[in-house]
Amino acid sequence: MDQASLLDIQHLFVKYPCGKAVLTDVSLRLQKREILCVIGESGSGKSTLLQAILRMPGKVEITQGEILFAGQDLCALEGESLRSVRGTGIGMVFQEPGASLNPIRKISVQFYEALRAHGPISRRQADEKAKYLLSCLELADPERILRSCPVQLSGGMNQRVAIALAMALEPVVLLADEPTSALDVTVQAQIVAELKKLRDQFGTSILVVTHNMGVVAKLADTVAVMLGGQVVEYGARDKVLGSPSHPYTRALLAAVPKLERTCRA
Repeated sequence: MDQASLLDIQHLFVKYPCGKAVLTDVSLRLQKREILCVIGESGSGKSTLLQAILRMPGKVEITQGEILFAGQDLCALEGESLRSVRGTGIGMVFQEPGASLNPIRKISVQFYEALRAHGPISRRQADEKAKYLLSCLELADPERILRSCPVQLSGGMNQRVAIALAMALEPVVLLADEPTSALDVTVQAQIVAELKKLRDQFGTSILVVTHNMGVVAKLADTVAVMLGGQVVEYGARDKVLGSPSHPYTRALLAAVPKLERTCRA
């Protein structure tokens, strides 16, 4: 594995428990401090790729290939060894905040439980860390948010809380599955800016799955385009968006008028 690579996926084949093949010979690499966006239409295998990286039980089965994280093959890990990688090594932000947040439990409790699961910590320490992360994500009045339940917060606020919760254990890699899809355009732009800020402030490497070319144009360093469970184009953002080589990538771009392909906002 390249010395600068944190996550190196090599010739990955994945199927569903029912036997249907989903990913075919997928190879990707995530470098330190890089934001890699994986784009494609629904059913292309993007979310399945994240499930495979996390080795989510009952979701997918890896039949061939390697997923190397900091030199370890995640495909070979089980039990406590695998659990220790989740959260502390690799964090996850789901498409819907409800996948990681209990709607009727206070945010402070959810931070405390997530942190306590990986080591001893006091409620005060957990609250201070939570307030710091919420502030990093531009959430005003973190103390009020910690006293609130997700049902009392907006969708955009809950998505920020979910990102903060995923960052609570300071993972070196953050996976994000369609983190902006349920949000309006203004909040999407805010989430994009805040993901970039996390990369810059914490040195986090981020792998984002999305179908939104506008998000890719503003967020990505590197782009992988998936179609039918395969990577059909892969390279630097400006190259992929500025002069795509695959017909499917060109079709995706043609469907997004006035895309600012080199925007770094």
